[in-house]
Amino acid sequence: MPSFLDGDYSRYPEAIRGTFPYIAGETCELRQAWSVYHRLFMDDQRLTAIMGERLARLLGLVQTTIQDAMFLSIARLTEKDNRNQPNLSVWCLEEAVPFAENPEFQNKVRQSLAFIWDAADNIRKHRHKRIAHFDRNVSLKMEPLPKVTVAEIRVLIEMIESYLNLFFWEFEQTTMMFDMLPGRDITGAAEVSANKAHVYDLLERNGTIPHGEWRKHWKA
Repeated sequence: MPSFLDGDYSRYPEAIRGTFPYIAGETCELRQAWSVYHRLFMDDQRLTAIMGERLARLLGLVQTTIQDAMFLSIARLTEKDNRNQPNLSVWCLEEAVPFAENPEFQNKVRQSLAFIWDAADNIRKHRHKRIAHFDRNVSLKMEPLPKVTVAEIRVLIEMIESYLNLFFWEFEQTTMMFDMLPGRDITGAAEVSANKAHVYDLLERNGTIPHGEWRKHWKA
């Protein structure tokens, strides 16, 4: 189930009052995943190196898991309805267009949706061929897997956030600063643990702490 963003949505048209909080909540989760990814793998090379020393292959698994989570979230948020089911995505918010007071709102919404749809094409195809299914031709390297860059992910997140801010502004006269959502709050404890272990190794190496001293306290 998508995340839910708590708030007062009484000013929003009834047509999207039930869906908007979930789409906004999922977008917040997507931004937070990006913030964690950026912090662990892009923000500070020294931190990434130290985390890699402590976690080894586990850090690679964390990286792949966060990437796939962002792929899935973007694909779900940008998916149109299909013959089998309606989808809870950015497209269902079009139902609010007839209730907007700003005459430019409709054009802004539809233009934004068109840009998002085109920009997310690679991610949706990648999700379909590698994450949702093992596409046989791709798996056997008979066809290339659509490549997705980190820059594409960042741009798409910002596009979805800007799209939602059209609605925040139209119906609440406010905008949400998605990029201010905490990421380091999640990685903070892990960073401290990794840095403590790094310092311990340095102290052990220069003889300040006896080698293997930590084992005496492991079950304490």
